[in-house]
Amino acid sequence: MDNPSIEESVQRVEIYSASLKITGDLAISPPLRLSDEVNGLTDYIELKNSITEPLLTSYPVVSPTESLTVIEKASVVLIVPVGNQADRKEQMWREKVKFHVVLNTTSFSMSADVHLEPRVTLLTQLERYEREFLAVTHLSAVAVASLNSLQPGGQPFTLHREFALVNPRNIVSFSVREAAAEAGAGA
Repeated sequence: MDNPSIEESVQRVEIYSASLKITGDLAISPPLRLSDEVNGLTDYIELKNSITEPLLTSYPVVSPTESLTVIEKASVVLIVPVGNQADRKEQMWREKVKFHVVLNTTSFSMSADVHLEPRVTLLTQLERYEREFLAVTHLSAVAVASLNSLQPGGQPFTLHREFALVNPRNIVSFSVREAAAEAGAGA
């Protein structure tokens, strides 16, 4: 990424840990997608122009805008792109089977769709690729801690996004609610 002849694209992302939301710009080298960049070989993610906020309190920011913030991937629960930018690159697209799942992580309870290779279960995917963030679509998530301190009329912290990446090392449990008909039994 230090090669100036390679034109990088920049994706604004929100990175959620158990207690923080960090919003910043992630450089993505072509032809990589957000998921490819996040699942790269390093244990860290670098964000530029980032703001760190507490996940569940009313304080506006933990720190002012930082020019460079380095985040350890193991501490990340969820990564979502800001805006409506699709992560699909036609030249990298492959046929997959969609499953609707419930995922419970250390911080969020969520429902989403996962798209897996034919004849691959979610359990197999997670066991094979235990360090790779799991791409999901149609994410609906609630921060579990926000349910504990709801005041009358208060609202829990929720996320609804078309695309997200979930850190499998933070998944506590999962259930497959609905499998595509062509996936067959045992999915």
